Amino acid sequence: MKSGSITAYLALTFGIMMSFVCVLITGARERAIQMKTEISMDAALYSVFAEYNRELLSQYDLLFIDTSYGGGQGRIANVEEHLSHYMNRNFDETKTGLFVKDLLALSATDVVTEKYSLATDLKGTVMQRQAVDYMKTKYGLHCMDKVKGMFDQASDNHFFTKNVSDMQQANQQEIGSKGLPKRKNKDDEWEEVAIDNPADGVNGLRASATLTLLVPKGQVVSKQTINPQNYVSKRQCEKGEGLLGRTGLSGTDSLLFDRYILEKAGCYTNLKEQSKLHYELEYILNGKPDDSKNLEATLSTLLFMRQASNFTYIMSDGAKIAEAEALAATLAAVILMPELLEPIKMSILLAWVFAESVYDIKHLLCGGKIPLIKNASSWHYSLEGMLSFQADASYANSGEQEEGFDYREYLGMLLLTKDHTTKRMRMMDVIEMDIRNTHGNRNFRLDLCLDYLEATVYVASKYGYAEEITRAYYYF
Repeated sequence: MKSGSITAYLALTFGIMMSFVCVLITGARERAIQMKTEISMDAALYSVFAEYNRELLSQYDLLFIDTSYGGGQGRIANVEEHLSHYMNRNFDETKTGLFVKDLLALSATDVVTEKYSLATDLKGTVMQRQAVDYMKTKYGLHCMDKVKGMFDQASDNHFFTKNVSDMQQANQQEIGSKGLPKRKNKDDEWEEVAIDNPADGVNGLRASATLTLLVPKGQVVSKQTINPQNYVSKRQCEKGEGLLGRTGLSGTDSLLFDRYILEKAGCYTNLKEQSKLHYELEYILNGKPDDSKNLEATLSTLLFMRQASNFTYIMSDGAKIAEAEALAATLAAVILMPELLEPIKMSILLAWVFAESVYDIKHLLCGGKIPLIKNASSWHYSLEGMLSFQADASYANSGEQEEGFDYREYLGMLLLTKDHTTKRMRMMDVIEMDIRNTHGNRNFRLDLCLDYLEATVYVASKYGYAEEITRAYYYF
């Protein structure tokens, strides 16, 4: 044993050094708490946003958190609970499998949502932004050039406004105003003689231009119906805060969204499996609660447009006009009324246009293609064929390579005539219908689907430290 001693100077120095070491330890712990809080918050947000609805991604390539998590009631509090859970999982050192003392002892004590956006915000603009981003990534900016060119050509030629049926009615009134010819019967009395216009049979079918006339024989029309009040466009929706400073949508983006609708929604010629309404594109165009009415309204619009197109062509075809004029001249000569030559000729031409247009619709519904404006080689009916036109004739696509546009592309052109809000709202209806038909999503609602979250988490340590952190996270 030896005696020891310490000087007063060393004693003073030792106290200062120990204080300095304690300060370093305290600072290190505070910095460790800050760093672990930040890392845990980022990891927790990644985990929360990894819980997107799988069916929504699979069917529609959209990333949204269903705040009901497959349950009956969606609410932001559910997301807060998940965020808190993941934060505490990240703080729990016992999960590492190492037998070490937890020198931080952190826990998330509270989560407060500052801001969030929902799919239906701004009448579906949030959903549309995601859809447009997907289309830009997949196709680029020019995927709608073909349909847009078709739409521009139709607009320039007034196919959406030229009413051929009104022309036919006016022409018929002109014929009626001339009065019927008269001749003496066997009793030497004057009686009116029927004009016997061969086009009357075809023109008379205009009033019955319904599904019975326009759908090919043997094809079955869906009778599916919905209650519109159950879907986005008709019910009161929850509201978030919109795009929250993210880029809005341009005119090009609206075209891309139309292309998205064409890709994701089913239609008469391309039914989507397990869809609530079978004719989804037709629903987006017309918004009626049942398939048959949506299809009828769509085909009526197509018939209107095809008549305008076919009338434009036939009036430029001198050979067809000459055929109609020759038949009209013969009839006018028989009844001794040369003043009816022009009206009867026009009646024949209008009947020819109608029969050709009905053929076009049926051919499209069989999967065929029809040019926007026909020429002599793509025109189907001869004059004799038109006069023997049968409304219940069978139609089938020959399978040969054809020029023109198919039924889906014609619907794409019609989409361009609808306002953007209507298309977004009805597309969200369709999304809800389809997702609700999948397992675990019976109560799915787009206005409870989140794609932006800004949250503040309050963190406490059992050693007396406290921290708070705010982060924003969103898809794309």
